[in-house]
Amino acid sequence: MVSKDEEGVAKLNPAAELYVWGYPLAAVHRTRQLFCSRSKTGAINHVDDLATPADKGIVAPNNDTLYSSGWYDLALGDLEIDVPPMDHAGRYWNVMILDAFTHVAYVRRRHHGVNGARVAVTYDPTTAPVDDGGDLVSIGTPTAWVIIRVLVDSDEDMAEARTIQRAITVKEPEKHPHQLTERAGRPTAIAKTGIELFTELKRYVEQDPPALWHTPLSEQAKAILANPDQYPEQELLAGIEQGEKLLVGGNTKNSVIRNGWSSSKEGESAADDHASALIQKAVGAKFGLGGHLAIENRSYIALMDAEKQKLDGRRSLTLRLDADDMPPCDGFWSLTAYGMDLYLVENEIDRWSLGDRTPGLEYEQDGSLVIVLSHQKPSSSANWLPVPEGPYMLGLRVYEGHESVVDCAWFPPDLEPTEL
Repeated sequence: MVSKDEEGVAKLNPAAELYVWGYPLAAVHRTRQLFCSRSKTGAINHVDDLATPADKGIVAPNNDTLYSSGWYDLALGDLEIDVPPMDHAGRYWNVMILDAFTHVAYVRRRHHGVNGARVAVTYDPTTAPVDDGGDLVSIGTPTAWVIIRVLVDSDEDMAEARTIQRAITVKEPEKHPHQLTERAGRPTAIAKTGIELFTELKRYVEQDPPALWHTPLSEQAKAILANPDQYPEQELLAGIEQGEKLLVGGNTKNSVIRNGWSSSKEGESAADDHASALIQKAVGAKFGLGGHLAIENRSYIALMDAEKQKLDGRRSLTLRLDADDMPPCDGFWSLTAYGMDLYLVENEIDRWSLGDRTPGLEYEQDGSLVIVLSHQKPSSSANWLPVPEGPYMLGLRVYEGHESVVDCAWFPPDLEPTEL
């Protein structure tokens, strides 16, 4: 629950605060233990193909870039990331480095262009990462999750994209172990853990203490973290329930809603609303773990259609992008449909995203693009993005967006009901 203290500043009760604060930490470590039960620590694992419904490693995967990822302990020393020159100017690439609380540092095309880069990554709990394109970046915890993304332009481009993907290297510290881990609970089942979650969080904090610049905990929440066994079970369970309701409800002042779409402005509440800052970070971990900062990729989530109805594949919709109002970006844009569990769903044409690189799109005479969203196949499938039969989630990603995207001035238009 959110209450008001004497000064009128919103705050969470201590158990709910600890749940929301610790949610990103639990999501990262559970994901680490899941991934590293299959691929050893201290090494990059390359995924050969674009995401499909068979991929359950992370929620809301994109279907546009090849992924590579690895897990490292920077208490053992720095990483060295080498990115080769790209094969052409339009090749989007990005190396994201997350700490255990999901704070992000980058080595990316926006700064280094197509000429490649060599950058060191170091652990520094005293200074927040500086995003200036230099040859040294820092993160706030010993645990570092490195995620590499390389754009695939088309089916014919797959072989070249894989070559670029594998040419991006991460050199680990000399004495870094290469070992498999035991799995913990599922990253998507944190709310179902029960009071054991607080003991789990205590272990993770001992491994990855928060940096000085991370959002702090109140003294009351710190006391629970230090000795969770000393608190009544019902109080802790109530904190989990209350915190989870806030995350599912997306209760943050940063949400901007327009035309039935929602997106989140970063950093607006951190200075004056402790609860909203915590919730924003946890919502990102719950619904898009490993997601970008808006300056790299802004994501828009469709909440309802133009008639205020929730999205349902039995109710066909269209998204009309006018010729002079396409998503403004230097990278690319992509529209992706998910099931309510935020995983891709099987469909008869094996299409899970549609965007500016989709072959065979049919444009109107005035240059506009009309995308059809339905479970039933329309008469022409050129502009069809299949969606699940029933409730679904829809996201629009805009990579390297222009200022209007970064600042939340540009939004997608309404989703209009239509007859097939």
